[in-house]
Amino acid sequence: MEKAIYAKQMNVHIGSFTLNNINVEIPKGKMTAIVGPNGSGKSTFLKVISRLVKPEFGEVMIEQKELDAYKAKEFAQTLAMMPQSKQSLPNLTVKELIQYGRSPYKRFFEHHTNPEDQEIVEWAMAITGTVKHKDRFFHTLSGGEQQKVRIALALAQKTNILLLDEPTTFLDITHQLELMELLEEVNVNHGMTIVMVLHELQQAAAYCHHLIAMQKGMVVSTGPPIEMLTPLFLKEIYQIEAKIIYEDNYPLIVPLKGQYHLSQQKQAL
Repeated sequence: MEKAIYAKQMNVHIGSFTLNNINVEIPKGKMTAIVGPNGSGKSTFLKVISRLVKPEFGEVMIEQKELDAYKAKEFAQTLAMMPQSKQSLPNLTVKELIQYGRSPYKRFFEHHTNPEDQEIVEWAMAITGTVKHKDRFFHTLSGGEQQKVRIALALAQKTNILLLDEPTTFLDITHQLELMELLEEVNVNHGMTIVMVLHELQQAAAYCHHLIAMQKGMVVSTGPPIEMLTPLFLKEIYQIEAKIIYEDNYPLIVPLKGQYHLSQQKQAL
């Protein structure tokens, strides 16, 4: 497996939380989902990869180069990060916002958009279907359309790697599936390595080639979704009892009704 991202014995401490001895390989040119319960360290792991948090120990490689060896602009031309949607963005039109994706390729104090930048911005808007909104202010768009613009902003960086932190959160099911299919199209047609934190296991298994499961600050298992997603996996990682039924390679997770209430009763006895 050709690796896009590699971490070995990586440790991070943030307050009382610890990422402990992270050893993981993320395949190049594939879609990878990071899954696990709330508070397991998924978003923190993404922040380490994107250099928002510095590891205290261990080795992290991005495209066979050490994380710390990248200069700021070089790193921004290699990896793009789309944070959680609750983070605010400037009050700009859609096109103005997406143009910020070209910042890593500009000289200091250079503000104009050259023909190459313009072509890439138009490409990013076309592939995400946001051209029709280019003159609208970002804050006037629906949540689903805002997520498409955020992805267009990241694509305008023209990187080989795209990280997304909970991209489907706060979206209805229609916009969730539309977003996942957009990311799949970007991956298939442009060979981009996509790594995302997801809570929806069925979507992670249906659209991603690789899963990384985290629990209590540790990576507990990795591999192809169809091999990892089992009733035992759900019990060990999420402490739930459920059946998994596959329909045309799409997993359907059917939880045992009333199990939480039963477990609470047992604890009270």
